Amino acid sequence: MTAPLRVERREGVVRLVMDRPAAGNALNEPLAEALVAELERAEADPRVQVLTVTGQDRFFCAGGDVKSMASVPAGQREELLLSLATATSTLMAALSRTRLLVLAGINGITAGAGLGLLLAADWALASDEAKIVGAFAGVGLTPDTGVSYLLPRTVGYHRAVELTLGGRRLDGAQAAQWGLVSRSVPAADFARRLTEAEDAFLANPEHVVGPTKALLRAGRYGEDWEAHLRAEARSVAESSAHPESVRLVNRFAAPAPAAHG
Repeated sequence: MTAPLRVERREGVVRLVMDRPAAGNALNEPLAEALVAELERAEADPRVQVLTVTGQDRFFCAGGDVKSMASVPAGQREELLLSLATATSTLMAALSRTRLLVLAGINGITAGAGLGLLLAADWALASDEAKIVGAFAGVGLTPDTGVSYLLPRTVGYHRAVELTLGGRRLDGAQAAQWGLVSRSVPAADFARRLTEAEDAFLANPEHVVGPTKALLRAGRYGEDWEAHLRAEARSVAESSAHPESVRLVNRFAAPAPAAHG
């Protein structure tokens, strides 16, 4: 089986490239666990200051692995979703605690749990060709990966409703206007600009990066953060058992009809 995560290292930087392009780099338990393991490995190395998360090919992360959900009987989906949501909650908690400066390289389509990964970053660069959507409601699920906690705090309540329930889609430039990403750049410049951003953050004195991040994020993550993650996990699992969610998930995962002519 192909590893779901590619790890690229250079002085001061670890870059994690989600590498499940055939599945849209969707988060499943092995990928979530690999991200946590590599984050912990990077954090244990005092030479590393920056952790970048990005995706392979045209997706950043298409969300949770809906196709794997559709592969099990409807009666087993709540258990499957609770297990997956618990794994992704562990990832989100780890991202919120780390001393490392977390950058998100939004190279392409970002949906559902991918939005959660974006929100967990300390700084985000988007390609102008990126597409960012909520996507949870489209498959009959409630948000997870901290989206319902972080999104209103990032873009405001009304825009959070628009993105999660209103079907709004944002390109990279619009995401920058909303404050959802730090900057949007032309797709042709994206790889170079992401490396330049890593280098710019590395120019800071090592001893101030972690403490500055901790001070800045103290007001964003309240004492209820991890309890909220657990509540999200329960909610998305429960919503997956609803007949309408079963229908929508099955429709999403159905193979496209063959072209004729």
